[in-house]
Amino acid sequence: MSPSFAKNTLLGFASGAAVALAGFVGNAVVARLLGPERLGVFAYVVWCVTVAATIASLGIDVVQQRFIPNLRAEGRGEEAEGLIGATTRVSISAMTVVGIVLVGYLLLPGRGALEGTSTGLVIGVAAVWFVTWKLGDLYLFYLRGEQRFGEVAKLSAVSALLKVSTFAVGAWLFGIPGALAGYIAGSLMPASRVYRLLRKKPRVEPTLRREVVKFALGSWAVGVIGTLVFGRTQVVFLEHYSGLTAVGLFAAAVTIAEMAVQLPPMLLSALLPRFSEQHGMGAHDHMVRLYRTTTALIAMVIVPLCLGLAAVAPVLVPALFGAEYGGAVPAAVVLLIAAAISALGVTTLYLLYSTGKTAFLVISNGLGLVVTIALGFVLIPRYGLMGAAWSRAIAQVLVVLLETWYVTVKLSFRPPYRVLGAIMAAAVAAAAVADVISAQWGAALSLVVSIPAAIIVYVAVLRTLSVASMVDQGLVNRLVERMPEHRRPMVRKLLKLPTSNTPS
Repeated sequence: MSPSFAKNTLLGFASGAAVALAGFVGNAVVARLLGPERLGVFAYVVWCVTVAATIASLGIDVVQQRFIPNLRAEGRGEEAEGLIGATTRVSISAMTVVGIVLVGYLLLPGRGALEGTSTGLVIGVAAVWFVTWKLGDLYLFYLRGEQRFGEVAKLSAVSALLKVSTFAVGAWLFGIPGALAGYIAGSLMPASRVYRLLRKKPRVEPTLRREVVKFALGSWAVGVIGTLVFGRTQVVFLEHYSGLTAVGLFAAAVTIAEMAVQLPPMLLSALLPRFSEQHGMGAHDHMVRLYRTTTALIAMVIVPLCLGLAAVAPVLVPALFGAEYGGAVPAAVVLLIAAAISALGVTTLYLLYSTGKTAFLVISNGLGLVVTIALGFVLIPRYGLMGAAWSRAIAQVLVVLLETWYVTVKLSFRPPYRVLGAIMAAAVAAAAVADVISAQWGAALSLVVSIPAAIIVYVAVLRTLSVASMVDQGLVNRLVERMPEHRRPMVRKLLKLPTSNTPS
């Protein structure tokens, strides 16, 4: 029997929150220490390493999350062990080849963006980060496939502390190379445990191998294209047409948006293995209920977060990054509003992965990439920073809408539109309150009042609309039961849940 999904969700939340918070705080500190122009160089290197890491994945990260729980659920434990051994060796080989290409790119075609820095040192640190990132991810995705989310949470917490502290000290003492070293520190703990996977013998039966290779190639294509669509591809156009300062401002705006956008994959890290397990068992009705419930629950967190941050962005961005980043505010607002929609597509993405519908994911993300490139040439030369923001927003929302249409029409998984509408209404009301307060006060101190006020309004509207009753109360009750005992009565009262305990 698989571990409790409610428990895994909360553990995923803990690990995701730690990683996201460390990245956000670290990037804010780096932005202040480096300034817009040097932050532009930093963002360019980060984008290059991110694309390289996605190319080197070969779809193995998704393979681990889909096939390991699926094989375990079918009682094929030995095949799961052999698959882990095989994918580990393939992943390390791919990492080596792509790492060499990455260094070559930064030394030659990408060298122009690194002028004025310690080029050799920056490239060396970037290469080390790439290796530790790939090894760390290999182990973490293995743990997710095995649904060992307690270990994921522990590793993530330690890694987050190492990452944020190294970010600050490194950027202060060594500039760009020191800031990049923060990423290395954040990957060292999981990377150091990869040797455990190498102990497993690489044995994969021909039939399973064909299925895995087909799925991996599709997932890999989706991952690479998706990274270009949902990543920071606009920095290439901005660097060419507007300069590194514009790249730095864009990086600051994206950092705010990604604080929200990166949360769903982390908060729902238990979802893909769970979907895959249920798909292997043929539990279609359970998958439908789980899809609708998790979409509603993630919306309850992400939509108010995005709209609330957009409302206070004129105060928040300068407070976090410094007054010189004030020009990033309009771009941040656009990206956050788009994120309120696009972030909800994570549950749909995991559903499509778990059912093997990678072909459509290639089509939807491919179309998003075409739109990204086209708008990069049309909007960015003319509108600069705002052109980059609109380019990113339009492409991402388009992809999510296409995938939502597919699962609704073709797979009969209908999103919980009624719940989403109620959540949106509550989030808009909360954002309006935050906007009025921050606009009236116009100082960083206003955040102390506007954020709590927005939360109170949001919870009050949710309670008035009885949103909790529209969601799967069984899962909500199990999640509440995992909270500290002294907080459960208050949460139940706020959400209008029954006061009696529900077994987990």
